Amino acid sequence: MTVLYGAATTGVTLADALEAADVAGGCALLTAPSAYHVARAEGRGCVTSAGPVDLSTVYEARVFTSEVELRWVEAGYAVVLTEDESLLPASFGDPLDALPAETTMEARYLVWGKVIAPTLEPAPGWVTLRSARIGAVTVPMTTPAPQDRVRLTAREYVVADRVHGNAYVAEERLIGFEPYATETCAAEEVA
Repeated sequence: MTVLYGAATTGVTLADALEAADVAGGCALLTAPSAYHVARAEGRGCVTSAGPVDLSTVYEARVFTSEVELRWVEAGYAVVLTEDESLLPASFGDPLDALPAETTMEARYLVWGKVIAPTLEPAPGWVTLRSARIGAVTVPMTTPAPQDRVRLTAREYVVADRVHGNAYVAEERLIGFEPYATETCAAEEVA
């Protein structure tokens, strides 16, 4: 059985939440009125391949590493989720009820676009994807992407309803980006 632990706090800025959650080096999905940023967390800030993100415009954030996820909204609410209770920030004084999961399932979401030629990548540690529909998006990846696609990975926590016994996904925690080959997709469809 896997247990998901969480802690929450209120009245915290995104910069303070980033620092407290210790997600440096993690991936950040940042929603602002005029842009959606895919960035890397660095201390009290986030950077894209083009430079720092103005956090004052961000109204929602999900920042994650393979071990912990931080969720933050503009009203100053922040939550940290992890399977390792020792990673919960001490400054997040409101512990959430532990979520004992009957099982976990790995989830993967294909990111729009195909990886462009490595010579066109903005910098080491970043991969640019391009599609006719959305243009270009650059994502932080610690491993090179020799494949032509990228997936966002997550873990789903399945629990059983105490009264009826029905199993359902009670929570999902984002983990990171991974390379993905289109040939693998075609082979999986045949199998």
